This record gives sequence, C-alpha cells and structure tokens, in this order.
Amino acid sequence: MSEMLSSLFIQPISITGSGRLAMLIPLTLSISVVYKTMRCERLTSIPMASIVLCIMILVCMGLIGVVLLIVFQLLA
Repeated sequence: MSEMLSSLFIQPISITGSGRLAMLIPLTLSISVVYKTMRCERLTSIPMASIVLCIMILVCMGLIGVVLLIVFQLLA
C-alpha cells in the first residue's frame, strides 16, 4: 500500500479533459466546509451553508471562465 502511494509522487496520474473539471467539485466542497465550520454558530446549519457556498463558488468560477473566453475570442 505504501509503495502505491509513494509511486504517485514519482509518476503522477494524468487527468485530462472533463476530469479536471470534476476534480473542482470536491476541492470547492472541502473549502466551503472548512470555511463554514469556522463561520457558522450552529452545527446544524453547516451542511446546507456549505453546499450553498460550494454551488456559489462553482457558478462564479464558471461565469468568470465564460467572460474570459469571450474576452479572449474578441481580442484574438
């Protein structure tokens, strides 16, 4: 088991295409859970607040990506 984990640092797994976008979901979810855990006063409000923040981050990043694509197409 430890040999398999150590081999990931020597030969990383290549993630291409939609796999890169799919890895964005757990990243933003983990960031939103940690942030909302520090900010929410009640423990029961953390899951819903984290999901809302995760969706908000993903939508905003998508909108920023679309705007940058449009600007790139106009300037190219």
